[in-house]
This record gives sequence, structure tokens and C-alpha cells, in this order.
Amino acid sequence: MKKILVVFVSAIFMMGCSSDDPVTTVPEPDIIDNPDPDPEPEPDPEVANSVRLVNDATFGNVMTDSEGFTLYFFAKDSKGDSTCENGCLAAWPAFHSEELTLDDGLEASDFASITRADGSSQTTYKGWPLYLFASDSAAGQITGDGSGGVWFVAKPDYSVMVAKAQLVGRDSSGDETNLNSAFEPGDEETTYITDASGNTLYSFINDTKNVNNFTADDFSNNGVWPIVDISISNVPSILELSDFGALTVFGESQISYKGWPLYYFGQDAARGDNFGVGFPAAGIWPTVNPDTENAPEAEASATLYTVTNQGASAYVFNGEGLTDASNPDFTFKRGETYEFQVNTPGHPFFIKSAQTTGTDNTFDEGVTDNGASSGSIIFTVPNDAPDTLFYICEFHFSMTGTINITD
Repeated sequence: MKKILVVFVSAIFMMGCSSDDPVTTVPEPDIIDNPDPDPEPEPDPEVANSVRLVNDATFGNVMTDSEGFTLYFFAKDSKGDSTCENGCLAAWPAFHSEELTLDDGLEASDFASITRADGSSQTTYKGWPLYLFASDSAAGQITGDGSGGVWFVAKPDYSVMVAKAQLVGRDSSGDETNLNSAFEPGDEETTYITDASGNTLYSFINDTKNVNNFTADDFSNNGVWPIVDISISNVPSILELSDFGALTVFGESQISYKGWPLYYFGQDAARGDNFGVGFPAAGIWPTVNPDTENAPEAEASATLYTVTNQGASAYVFNGEGLTDASNPDFTFKRGETYEFQVNTPGHPFFIKSAQTTGTDNTFDEGVTDNGASSGSIIFTVPNDAPDTLFYICEFHFSMTGTINITD
């Protein structure tokens, strides 16, 4: 603009002069550049993610909020809803992040948000609601882990978790019953182990140390009691990592706890379900917990009988001194195991407490696949078994015999 103005003025000046007038030269003015623009503003300090991953010397990787305060899981939240209310929240405030941002090593798909009973929101990890602990007075403190046996530091790498809830068993007829820690009818919160996502884990009373006595070689019964095959690396502090192991079942891996092979229950449809403690009768498939006794060592192989049938008149037994024996009586010892390899199509083979047809009075304690007409029925005689039991066809009273129980 300054150049144009000077030229314009020079032109007017020259136009006012005659050809005889001397020409006066106007010097070219200096060009002044515009000053530098304002410098770029300094960037804001980096904002911490709403959930951070921090390495602790004792616990390894733990999750914290954006300020570094430790997050926790509550064992009583196994179903995915928060059960910490009223006074509990004063000590264990619920954690929620409206706009979730995560440190590297955390996956957004593992997080969700639930609506609490009071209408507020709470963030969850793998279905476990997250909490802070009011007694953690400084970032990095972990003073709440293990509190009451139900509060555990929130780690992203737990292989299993601990739950505490009412056991609700479902028997073979579909009837549901509240059970206590002894697997008897009663109202009681029981501690038990789940996988990292809250799915209940079970053992089988007829198994022995690192020996699965249930799963068929073709896995045809795996839909009812699927074996648990997960990698065990980190466990809540109430558990001992050394109590977990692994075994091989027909080429597949299965984890164990204190020597007990672990299973899921096929009818547990949702996290927190524990219906298996009642199926087919209470106590045959117990949950496991820190007080679970070690699995017994395997004894000598089971006494084996093959069972066929003579029409609808008799079961026919072979094995252990019997040759084509029709409806023989037996004497079994408490604590010992007997196997019946049954091939009796149309004649379900039941062990019962009363000599009746139908499906009533079945004696299921220690019995695998009671009532099968094809396959293997295994009977480990309980220490409290009655002195007299019976085997009998579901439909034909003529196909029966007595089982005498001794010590």
C-alpha cells in the first residue's frame, strides 16, 4: 500500500510540471514488512486418562483413577450389579467416568456402565463394578485389598475371581432351593471361585487328585459340565496361586484347584448363576473356595462290571467273578468305587434307596449318570451311605437286585 501511494503522489507531481520544468526525483521510501504474528500458544499439560494402569511393587498391574487413586472390586457384585449401598458407599465410593479414556494395556471392550439403584452411574470392568476406598489417603496407596475377604484391588489380569453370594441350587427336576456353604437348604452368603468374568467354577465329588472321572472320551457330556480351560497367572490375594494346576483330559487341558478338576455348569446362563450346586442333587457338584479340602489321591481302579439285559426280565452282569449273572445281589464297601458299563437300551439302570420303578427314590450321592441305559455309571460309595441300596430298571420291577453296604 505504501508503494502505491508514493507512486500515485509522484505521478500527480509530475503532471503539474511543464516539459521545461526540471524534474525532481522523489526517493523510493523504505518498505516496512508487517510485524511477526503472535507466537503459537503453549500446549496444555497432558491430561491423565480416566482409568490408568499403574505397576505396583506388590500387586503388579493395578487400575487407578486419573489422579492415581486405586480402584477395587467387590466380591458380592458377582452378578454385575452393585450391592454396596448406603453406609457401604461412604467407605467405598462408586467410581464413574463419563468420558472413558484408558492407558495402553486396557481394552475399551472390557468396560461398561451400569445404573445403580439410586439412579447414579458406575463404571464396570469385565462386569465387576469399580470402587475407590475412602481410607486410601494418597495416590498409589492400596490399603483396601483383602478387606473383609470381599474387597480386592482391581487388576486387569486376574485369571479367576472371588464371589460371595447366596447359592441357589437347581435340581434335576428344575426346582430351585437356597443352599448354604454345606450345600444344605438354608440362607447364607457363601464364598466361592469364579472365572474373571464371574462365571461359577465347580468340582465333582467323584474326581480324585488331578483325575477327571466324569468327562466322556468323546466329550459327549461336556455340554452339561464343560471343563474349564483357562490360563492361570494372577489370582486375588485371598487365594494361593500354587493351589491351581492343570491336567490333560483326552487331549484337552483342564485347570484344577487343590487337585480338583474344575468345571462350568451348562445351565448357568448368566454370570453369578450357581445352579450347579443343586444338580442332580445338592452337594454332588460343589463350588470351591479357600477352605476346600485337597482332592483325595486316586485309589486302585474301580471294580468294573458290564451290564446287559435279558429282555425285560433281568439285568445280566459280567466281571469280578460274575459270568452272565442275572439280577445278582452285591456287597459294596464305603469309600470304594464301582463302575457299571451299561448297554441296556430301553432299560435305564438306577441306583435307589427304595426298590421302586420310576424315577423316585434315586440315590445320587456319589453316583455319576444314574439312570443311564448306555455308557458308564460310576458309584463311589459315600461314608454315610445306608446299609441297603438297590439297582432297578426304571420301567420293569423284574430287573432288580440288592446292594449291601459295609465298612
